[in-house]
Amino acid sequence: MKVVILAAGVGSRLRPETEDKPKAMIQVNGKPLVQYQVESVRQAGFKDEDITVLGGYKMERIQEHFNGTKVRFIHNPHYESMNNIYSFLLTEELGDDILLINSDDFYDERMIRVILDASARTAVLVDTQKTLTEESMRVLLDGEGKLTKVNKKIALDEADGEYIGISKLARPELEVLYRVARAMIEDGETDAWYENVYEACAGDIEIVGVDTQGLPWVEIDDFNDLETAKKLAASVLS
Repeated sequence: MKVVILAAGVGSRLRPETEDKPKAMIQVNGKPLVQYQVESVRQAGFKDEDITVLGGYKMERIQEHFNGTKVRFIHNPHYESMNNIYSFLLTEELGDDILLINSDDFYDERMIRVILDASARTAVLVDTQKTLTEESMRVLLDGEGKLTKVNKKIALDEADGEYIGISKLARPELEVLYRVARAMIEDGETDAWYENVYEACAGDIEIVGVDTQGLPWVEIDDFNDLETAKKLAASVLS
């Protein structure tokens, strides 16, 4: 299994912090966000050569940060014109199972073990306790805990939780996901999220929702989220 950290986006809502660096390089209590993510998977037993950062906007800043390590990189040249569905498709070149992590996630590192230890070979981490908002990437699960829908349009009172941006994806399911992602891009759906691919394939493959068990996390979209991450780093994760 390989780790992929998706870090191609601009992070426009965090300007001026992101004028000279990608969101993944924003400091959280003296350390770049992407460094926390790399440390979390190292803690879970991954080696640097198993870790790939998929960058785009000002990617050289991330490369400079990991200079001297064996962390690998993939460049997304279309980060401005396509959504992260294209970044997801670029992971196909790794040819392996992948642990996919959104670079704007700040989370308790124990979450990595939770999803890796889950019996399902293909799974997504779902927070079933957090109060949902219109910004939440909502999830619907069937009676067996399998994903049926994942989007931001599910009614807040109907959703089973929020997808937090961490997935474990096995090759048999990835083959289907890549095929559908490629078809969507070819059909002009370049503004789609990779979560749209999950939903499009939910009837054909099994993607299991794994509960985060109440472990803390935050998706950093704006400065309020950044402050939340700093508080987490200073307390729960210290």
